[in-house]
This record gives sequence, structure tokens and C-alpha cells, in this order.
Amino acid sequence: MRSLLVLVAACGATTPRSSPAVDWPDGCFIYRNAVGRVIESDHARCSLPRRPYSTFKLANALIALDAGVLDNADSPMTWDPIAVPDDPDWPDVWRQPHTLRSAIEVSAVPHFRTLALGLGETRMAAGLAKLHYGNQAMCCKLDLFWLEGALRISAAEQLEFVDALAHGKLAVTAHAQEVVRDISVIAREDRAVLHGKTGSGHVEGGSEAWLMWQVGWVERDGAVIPYASWLETKLSFEDARALRTRRVRETLAALGVMPSPAAPH
Repeated sequence: MRSLLVLVAACGATTPRSSPAVDWPDGCFIYRNAVGRVIESDHARCSLPRRPYSTFKLANALIALDAGVLDNADSPMTWDPIAVPDDPDWPDVWRQPHTLRSAIEVSAVPHFRTLALGLGETRMAAGLAKLHYGNQAMCCKLDLFWLEGALRISAAEQLEFVDALAHGKLAVTAHAQEVVRDISVIAREDRAVLHGKTGSGHVEGGSEAWLMWQVGWVERDGAVIPYASWLETKLSFEDARALRTRRVRETLAALGVMPSPAAPH
């Protein structure tokens, strides 16, 4: 079991010290606690740039709202099947009509790929710069750069991104941030509200393993606890999704910010 590291500023440097251990094998879990300390399971892993996969939909939505391409959570999301051809492996729910809210909820890939094409390279590049999102690399296809292209972001950078979003401190409109905070709610339990976005894809280099992301924050008793996480597993995709959900919830419960997933609510 790895001990989380509490990073505290000391004489211009960061000093790690032991914190209550949280089990997070085969990946990274990083969060900022209620007093502002950044705690990470493994510094090297949490600093490693990875493809964001569908966690990028938070940024994509913010950029589109900021640019006025979308108005609000109920704005219709279109899918252009000519520009974004159907894939037989896609779930049927992706082929249905969606609003921004429902497209985020089911992580509708064709709709967000169409949205990126509608934004265009100039507005997308400007939006990535405003958000300071990872390495901001858009190579090589505008509708795929976060899924197959050069975009990379570390869990530590994801943490700063969702922390700023939760507090309304990103360099996009307050309205855009308010809408994305609203549509990012995953669960409301006890006194806690869990925000987040998942993302998944194969580990680079031809591996059959899955890279499974979840990033977001918890609001509880007036405090905001941002987090970012990923894990790698060779389980089936459905089992990998279940593992990610369980691991995140167990970790947040161990930190005392969410109820235990096994506890009655």
C-alpha cells in the first residue's frame, strides 16, 4: 500500500511527509484537501502526461460555451455522420439526440467530435490556451486530438484544472463555468455532491491495457475537494469501468469526503 504524500511549501520547495495511507495501486490519485495541501499517491505517476480521453469533454464544453457555440446545458448537440462516421462498436445511446447535459452524462463521442469541428482550429487553440490545458497540442485531427492525437495532460495538471473550474477561476466566462459545474454532477449523497468526468482508452504503445481516468471534485459542508485519478488494468472494459468507479468511491470515502459506497444512504 502506498502512502499518500502531503506536499507543503517550505522555503520555496515542496516537502513530502507521510499521511494516512490510501490504497491506489497501478495508477495515481491526487487531491487538494480542505486546507489547501496537495496529496498524491505517487509523485512520478501523478506528473506523467497522459492522453485525457473523454475527461477532455469538460474543456470542450467550456470552450464551446465561452465561444457562444453553445448557450446552456439544454443546448442541442448535433452529430454530423458525414464528418464523423458511425462506428459499429459505439453504444446505441450515442446515436440518439442529445443536449449538452445528456451528452456529458453518456459521454457521447460523436457529438463532441462534431462540436470540436464546429469550433474550428482557431477557437479551439484559443480555448486550450485560456484553460492552460495540458500541452495544448492539437495534432493531428481536430476531432480526435484528445483521443488519438498529441494532447497530453498529467493528473497534477488535471487537478489544477478542475480546482479552478470548481472555484470559477478559469479564464473563460463565469456562465461557461457555471454550466459545466452544473452538468458535471455525478452523485448527491448525504451532505456531499460528487462532480466528475471519466475518460478511457488503451494505454499507448500497443498495450491491451486500459487507461481509466476520473477527475472532478467533491463539495461537502462548504468545502471543495478537487481530485484527479487514473489507473491501468487489463480487465475487460466493463470490469475496468466498475473497478474505476469502486476505487474512486472507496478512496473518497477513506478520505472522509463521501459516504462509503457500501453504506446505506
